[in-house]
Order: sequence, then structure tokens, then C-alpha cells
Amino acid sequence: MKALQGVEGQLEWVERSLSACDVGQIRIRVAAAGLNRADLLQRAGHYPPPPGASDTLGLECSGVVVEAGAGSQWQVGERVCALLAGGGMAEEVLVDARHALPVPEGVSLVEAAALPEVYATAWLNLFQLAALKPGEKVLLHAGASGVGSAAIQLCKAFGNPCWVSVGSAERLAYCEALGAQGGAIRSEDLQSLRDFGPFDAILDPVGASYADLNLQLLARDGRWVCIGLMGGSKAQLDMALLLGKRIQLIGSTLRNRDEQFKAELMADLQHHVWPLFGEGRLKPQLERAYAAKDAEAAFAALASNQVSGKLVLQFDDSLV
Repeated sequence: MKALQGVEGQLEWVERSLSACDVGQIRIRVAAAGLNRADLLQRAGHYPPPPGASDTLGLECSGVVVEAGAGSQWQVGERVCALLAGGGMAEEVLVDARHALPVPEGVSLVEAAALPEVYATAWLNLFQLAALKPGEKVLLHAGASGVGSAAIQLCKAFGNPCWVSVGSAERLAYCEALGAQGGAIRSEDLQSLRDFGPFDAILDPVGASYADLNLQLLARDGRWVCIGLMGGSKAQLDMALLLGKRIQLIGSTLRNRDEQFKAELMADLQHHVWPLFGEGRLKPQLERAYAAKDAEAAFAALASNQVSGKLVLQFDDSLV
């Protein structure tokens, strides 16, 4: 089968074979694969897959089950989307059956490829680790990103007013249309976020360059969940402010979590989040689907930081 790898900063199509479908696994014929910033980092050589994971790019996909190992609850022919540690950007992928979810009601297979990674990330970090309670206020940095788009909708659905930082007026309008209360444009004045705070939780993919700002903006007993380092990895912190406000600083990654953790997270998503798609309270935010042959253009688009929502690569037109 054809699979997409990142080799020395370049994308490269290779021929790969998959091992047999083992107990508790399913084999998915991939319809589409979501594109994430982690894929950009892996292509550049900065984010290798965890030990034992496929070195093929792609942390999420959608498709049709073509083989089910013993102990799997899935049947051949069922439409699924899946969270992966790697391997999604290929014609087929083997998946722990517990890491797959049914394609939500009213969602296409192409749209479903844009769901698992961002909703798992937003749910884990806001509602599990930050333990949001209804009514608590949230700040989402990079609010128009894939994770931000999911987080805004989840905050709205679960009664948490949220604000965003974004890169342009157009992206702020996009976030407000999804349910954000307002926000600030990073090239203008992020200090204006003080007008909306203090915040009970901040979801932060930026890191070092926003560290001082986050401490200022958080309320007493606030939770700062750092999920990325787009703004660098080293910062000086006013520890007196962190201590005085009783702020919790939580570092969080998902890709290298163990199989059981991911299984429990996906079960939680299926119970609490997936029904909201059928109710129309959550919607995939797919900006564009690219043909797999146009992967270079898709990666360039994501790297431009001008995408609102998600991009996917479409692998098998016959499935969609």
C-alpha cells in the first residue's frame, strides 16, 4: 500500500505492508486523514513517533472497517474514525479497536477524519485535566485552529463562556460565529484580554512567549494547560504570582499516552461528546479537503497559519 512519510523535511510516498490484524485490532480502509501541526513537526524531524508507532504520518483518519480481529466490537463494512499515534496517511491502517468511534450521525466520512484528534485533545485538556465546571471562563489561544474550533464548540455546549486569541479579524469573526464571546488579535494588543478575564482555565499551544500573559490573566485557582510550544520552550515565570493565585500549570500531550488511557478517553468522547453531533450542537469545521496527491499543498496551507478549522487528505474517493 502507499503511505506518506516525512523524510528530512520533505514528504515522500513509500510502499508499505501492514502486519496481520491481531486480537483487538481492526484494519481500516482509509477514506481521509486529518492534518495536524504534529505532522508538520514530524516531517521536519522534530516530533518522532512514540516507540512502536508507525512512522507514517497521520494522527487521525476515517474509513471503513475491512477486517476485524478477535475481540473487536466492530463489523466489516462499518464506518469509523480513529485516533492514532501514527499511520493515518496511508491507504490502510491497523488500529486498536478501542480507539475507533462510529462516524457521528449527519457527518460525512471526509468530515469525520477531522474529528478524533482535535475533540480528544480539547476534551482531555479542558474537561478532564482542567476539570471545567459549568460557568467557568476559558481562554483559548490559537482559537481558530482545529483544536480551538473544537474547544469553542465544547465550551458552548457545556456552559463555559470562552474567549480567544487569534491572528486576524477574520479569524476572530470565525471564532465568534462558533460561539466564542470575543477575543484579541495577537498582532494588536493581547493585553486587551484583561477586559474579559480573569479566566478559570487557559488552553495554550503557544508556551513560552505567552507565559507572563497567562499568569496575569488567570483567576485564583486557575488552570493553565500547555499543549504546545509554538512560542518557544523556555520562559521566566513569576513564581510569586503562580503561588499567590494557586495556579495549576499542567503540561499535556496525547500522542504518547498508553493504549488504555486512549481507550478510556475515546469511550468518554463517545458517551459525552459524540451524541452532540446528532443533536446539531457540534459540527466538523473542515476548511478544505485535498486529494492525497496534493499533500504538499495541504502541508503548505497548514504551515501558513491561515487555516480556520481543519484540513484533510482524501485517500479513497470510492468510500465518500
